[in-house]
Amino acid sequence: MYLKTLIIINLFALINFVHANENIVFYDIINFSIPNSLTDKVGNINNGRDIALSRKGNCLACHEIPMVDDIFQGNIGPSLAGVGNRYTIAELRLRLVNPYVLNPDSVMPAFYKVRDLKRVDKNYREKTILTAQEIEDVINWLSTLKTDKM
Repeated sequence: MYLKTLIIINLFALINFVHANENIVFYDIINFSIPNSLTDKVGNINNGRDIALSRKGNCLACHEIPMVDDIFQGNIGPSLAGVGNRYTIAELRLRLVNPYVLNPDSVMPAFYKVRDLKRVDKNYREKTILTAQEIEDVINWLSTLKTDKM
């Protein structure tokens, strides 16, 4: 009886998860990258920059970003200068979607992960920080950061 109840509870949990995340795109991680786009659209570079510099992406909190005049740039994470030369689009995609695959102790948020997160307010559980299209926009913008100069 216990096993039957447990199966039914887990089935309802799965149905609720899928229903709450109708727009979640499933992806494959291959060789420490996500080779396939999360959307059918090419990322918009200008929108990606806007997201990265806004509170939504909040990249400036931890990273130095070249060609940005903000004096309050972070230094917890690596500089984003030259990131477009260091990583492929597929590698950048994994770093934004779920950096814990590469470093389980990372302090960088997983912008497109909804399961197995810690300390998430109940209003934000089962929700991604960025949409699939916003991920594509940000990584396309990051791929343009080719120079190592700040």
